[in-house]
Amino acid sequence: MEQDQAQKIAEFIKETIAKMGIAADVDIEDGLSGKIFNIASPDSNLLIGQHGANLYALQILAHAVGLKHFGVAERFSIDVDDYRRKREWFLRETAKKALEQVKRTHKPVMLEPMPAYERRVVHAYLSEDFSIETESIGNEPNRRIVIRPKARGEI
Repeated sequence: MEQDQAQKIAEFIKETIAKMGIAADVDIEDGLSGKIFNIASPDSNLLIGQHGANLYALQILAHAVGLKHFGVAERFSIDVDDYRRKREWFLRETAKKALEQVKRTHKPVMLEPMPAYERRVVHAYLSEDFSIETESIGNEPNRRIVIRPKARGEI
């Protein structure tokens, strides 16, 4: 993504938030999988929403506008006061504890319901261990991950 395109997306994000009556600054960072637009605001909880729902909606809107109006097809993400970074760390730690429990008890472990983005983080993290398998079960918004040991012949 060109710097000019990134600046336009940052301005769109800032203007959208301003129309909501929220003061915020938007910083652009280079992440592992594209640009990260990190929003700093005293109203961060409102911007994040319950389980990150508002943040996720803002990202979908910014992706659509970025593609249609600024020609940005590359992936980018939006974060609010490092919420996503902290949440991903928490999800990996939760997955690690569940993995240890599965290995210790040889019984499946079911995680809390989470949105698709968070489930992808957990599936990706656990995909490195070939002794277990993961599966998403249930229907939104109660879709969750089950971690279970693989049968001996599957390893």
